[in-house]
Amino acid sequence: MSLLMMRGAILAQGGDAAPPVDIGAVWQLDTTRRPSGYTLSDGNKTAVNTSGGSNYMRWVPTAKAILPTDGRRYWEVLCAPGAATFDGYMGVIAAAQRQEYNTGFNPITLGSIGWRGTGELWSSATSSTELRLFGLPTFGAGDVLMFVLDPAFGRLWIGKNGIWRDDPISGAATWTAGGNSAFYPQVQGRNPGDGGTLRSLPSQFTYPVPPGITALGYLDPDLRFLEAAAFLEISWDRGLSVAGTSHWISRGGGPHLSHADAALFLEHGGGRGATWTQANLYIEVELP
Repeated sequence: MSLLMMRGAILAQGGDAAPPVDIGAVWQLDTTRRPSGYTLSDGNKTAVNTSGGSNYMRWVPTAKAILPTDGRRYWEVLCAPGAATFDGYMGVIAAAQRQEYNTGFNPITLGSIGWRGTGELWSSATSSTELRLFGLPTFGAGDVLMFVLDPAFGRLWIGKNGIWRDDPISGAATWTAGGNSAFYPQVQGRNPGDGGTLRSLPSQFTYPVPPGITALGYLDPDLRFLEAAAFLEISWDRGLSVAGTSHWISRGGGPHLSHADAALFLEHGGGRGATWTQANLYIEVELP
């Protein structure tokens, strides 16, 4: 939501008691990296193998990347109504493998991690494929797959239909591939009818986001208000938070402002890095 829309909502509603359920944006699969054998639908969130044939070793990554600084992220994949057990992989590809989406290599090399529907996990730091784990849960038509990635270390936790294989809150990761410049969730359907739908926000999820972990599509808001009886501002700014204010007038604004409470606030020109725990009266004009 834009800063202008957020401020408009505050003026119209007098503030919000809590942030909305979905803060951020729905992630889509990358239309520029869609092999010809896949059909994308549902706003480019669903990829299904419709003409690639059997053993089709291509895949569709997300358009956006999970960066090492993004913290641990949670998402789901709803498996398409294909076979009872998928032959393909779901997981993440590393930035180094992103360009190989249409070359016929499975998404499991160059730092990528792939959980196969047959109950295996494959991952390699090189261009050679390596089977790392077997005996994992299998998955197929209609299953909801759960993922948590720690992008700083390339650690991936997996789960299926509400049951985690490894606890993403306090347990060791299912597999650790090591750090990378970026990771991209991906969907693969190696056989006709196989594939899935990427879910990136809480309103789309079947299962709750684990505590301390952030939804894939979450974006840290530029502006937060818990309560505002009146708020007027000209010249928007970023990084502003207010816990409570009975009256606020700002002309010029300033980034990185925070207020725990303000009975009256008048500002012209603004300033950077200012913080107040309480202000009964505050007046500022063109501070350096």
